[in-house]
Amino acid sequence: MTNLAIKKTLAAALCAALVSGSAFADSALLGTKLTPMGADPNPSADGTIPAWTGGFTTPPADYVPGQPHIDPFADDARVFTISQDNVSEYADKLSATQQALLAKYPGKYVMNVYPTRRSCAAPEHVYAANKRNADQASLVDGGNGFTGALGGIAFPVPENADEVLWNHKTHYHGRRFSAKITGGTMYENGSFTRVIREDKRYSYYYDPQTTSSEELDNRLFVWMGIWSAPPRMNGSGFSMTNTINQVVEPRPGFMFRPDTRKIARAVPNATTYEAPMMSAGGLRIADDMMLFSGSQDRYEWSLIGKKPFYIPYNAYSASDPAMGFDKLVQPKFLNPELIRYELHRVWVIEGKLKPEFSHRYQRRVIYFDEDTWIAVGTDLYDSAGALTHGQIAFVKNYYEHPACIQDFDVLYDFELDRYNIDHLKIEFGPANLDNPTIDRRDFGSAALKRAVAR
Repeated sequence: MTNLAIKKTLAAALCAALVSGSAFADSALLGTKLTPMGADPNPSADGTIPAWTGGFTTPPADYVPGQPHIDPFADDARVFTISQDNVSEYADKLSATQQALLAKYPGKYVMNVYPTRRSCAAPEHVYAANKRNADQASLVDGGNGFTGALGGIAFPVPENADEVLWNHKTHYHGRRFSAKITGGTMYENGSFTRVIREDKRYSYYYDPQTTSSEELDNRLFVWMGIWSAPPRMNGSGFSMTNTINQVVEPRPGFMFRPDTRKIARAVPNATTYEAPMMSAGGLRIADDMMLFSGSQDRYEWSLIGKKPFYIPYNAYSASDPAMGFDKLVQPKFLNPELIRYELHRVWVIEGKLKPEFSHRYQRRVIYFDEDTWIAVGTDLYDSAGALTHGQIAFVKNYYEHPACIQDFDVLYDFELDRYNIDHLKIEFGPANLDNPTIDRRDFGSAALKRAVAR
C-alpha cells in the first residue's frame, strides 16, 4: 500500500469516528466509550487486537519489588515472523523504518509477532486527572504550550497533532524516577562505544504539591544525569529543566566537565532542536530524545489518524538482565530474538518543516500507542525526501505501580549503517519510578556539584 493510500485510509477512519461520535468529545467519554486514557476499548473486528479490560495491575506471585520484572507473558507462543520474504503481506501495518530495516538486512532482520496483550494501565490518580484535563486543557502559543492540564494526559481526547504530541510529553512515567542505564553507539564496523549514566528526574507535572498548571512555572520535570562511561565522559554530568513552552524558555540547565572541574550554564543552542548529544557520536540530537521531546514550533503538524501497527510491546525479554547486554546489542541491529512485536492501534502524526526554518529532518512521521500515548516509532526524512534515520521505542509495564513507560529506544542511521541506543535497563535492572529519596531540591548547579563530587 502506498503512503498516499495509507493516508486516505486513515483519513476515512478518522472521519467515521467523528461521525459516530466516538472521538473528540469530552470527559464523559473517558471510562465509558473510551478507556480512562482515551483509547478505544473495543477489540478489532477480526479479534487480533483484544478489548482493553483494565490492563495488567497485579504483579506475578514471585515478583520482588526492586528486582528485575518477571515476564507475565513468557509462555506466549510466537504467532508468526515478518521478514523481507513476506513483508508485502504486512506493509500497511509497518512503519517506513521497519520496512527499511527488513529491506536493508534481508533474512537477518526479522520481526517476531506474538499475541497482542493490552497490558498497560495507570494509577487511579492519573485517570482522575485525565478527566479534569479533558474539560480544562487548551493549547497556547500556537501549540507550543498548554494551560489547564496537570497530573495526567493533557488531551486524552485529542483534536489535532499538537495535542497528540503533548499527550506523549505528559504521559505518566513516575514522579520521582531513578535508574542506572546503559546506551551507546554501534558503528558500521561492529565496534561499540558503551555509555553508562545514572539518571534521576523529578516531575513537577505529577507532583501532588502542584495544584494548578500555573504553578508549574513552565516546568514539566527536572533531570540530572552523571556519566561513568565511556572513559572520556567519566564524571561528566548535567542538570536540566524540561520546560513546557521551549520557545518562551529553551531548556535551561547546567553542565559539568571533569577536565575543567567547573559547572557551566548550558546555552540554549546546546539544549534545543539540532544540538548534538555529546554521548551519541553525533547521531542523536536534542529533540529526538525519547523520540520527540523538543519544541514543536519548527514543524507544521498534521493528524493522519489511527490504525493498527506492529510495535514492540511488553518488552520484558529485551530488558531482562538475565539475558545479558551482549545478547541484545549486536552489530547492525538489536537481536530480533529478544524483541516481542504485537499488533496495537497507534495514532499517526506528520510534521513538515516550516519554510522559514532549517533542521536535519525535513519531515517526521511519529507513531503513538493508543493505550499509553507513548511514542513508539519515528520515520525521519531529509530535505530530498529520503528516509535517513528511524527510531523504535519499547513499551514495558511496571506493573507494581502500575505504569507503562518507554523503557528504552534505538535510533538507526541508514546512511552510515549505525545505531544508537539509550535508557536501556538490561545491565542494572529496572528503573525506580517513585524513589522517595529524590526531592525537587536535588537539582540545579549546587546539587550537580555535590553529585559529581561523590
